[in-house]
Amino acid sequence: MTITIISFLLGLLLIAVPLYLLHALQVPLFGKVLTAFGRAAAMLLALGACLWLVFHFNHWAVSLLAVLLMVGVGMLLVVRKARLGHRMLVPIGAGLFVALLVVGAWLLLLALGVRRPLEAQYLLPIAGLLVGSMTETLARALSVYYRSLIHHDQLYYYVIGNGASREEALSWYVRRSLEAVVLPHLKSMSTIVVVSSPLVVWALLLGGSSVAEAIAVQILVLVAGFTASVVALVVALFVARRYSFDGYGRLKQPQSPTPTLPKGGGGPE
Repeated sequence: MTITIISFLLGLLLIAVPLYLLHALQVPLFGKVLTAFGRAAAMLLALGACLWLVFHFNHWAVSLLAVLLMVGVGMLLVVRKARLGHRMLVPIGAGLFVALLVVGAWLLLLALGVRRPLEAQYLLPIAGLLVGSMTETLARALSVYYRSLIHHDQLYYYVIGNGASREEALSWYVRRSLEAVVLPHLKSMSTIVVVSSPLVVWALLLGGSSVAEAIAVQILVLVAGFTASVVALVVALFVARRYSFDGYGRLKQPQSPTPTLPKGGGGPE
């Protein structure tokens, strides 16, 4: 498969069809569509430039630096979407990094059998898939956890007052946050063929892989993304306890607006 500049421009002309229909039917979304596609194209070009540099140098140190940059971007996205305040960057970063290290190494070395896992062509796609899978669900889960702590703090103090340990008092909140991680993954797994497209399968088939390999890798990516999200949440909640409670076990007042659920997603009630 070869894409030339002319063929690429011809492919871009496809957008003229929906734009013409929007204009002809007087749907006031013409400008928003162009803006959205322009923004997406700019971000993809920036990503392409970064990836070109990483692949050009093809050194393990540059690849690891790129992965750390992915984790940093993921941290900022989780903080912004969950509205938790920048003091939560450390717990979120710890969760993302540990999950990426453990699950990514397992996937590359044991499941996929990659002999040189630090090479850019193997490390960056797996890291990108895992960080992308963790970011949205981790933001939703942490938002559910801290929203529950803030609005139902009397339950926490009631259980503590009856002699329970901090871990026992927090178990209900942890269960709610785990549900907020698990349920979106279950939904995506059950609709991956009917509703959403298995992008990894189609990408591998375009790259020349066999059908069996493409299906196997897609299943492994689903399992790895799910596992990484759960591990990231557990590590983040464990590290965040020193930021959420004082030395007497009392809930600290939030330094940012009350956490709210990210748009388009709702936690378990």
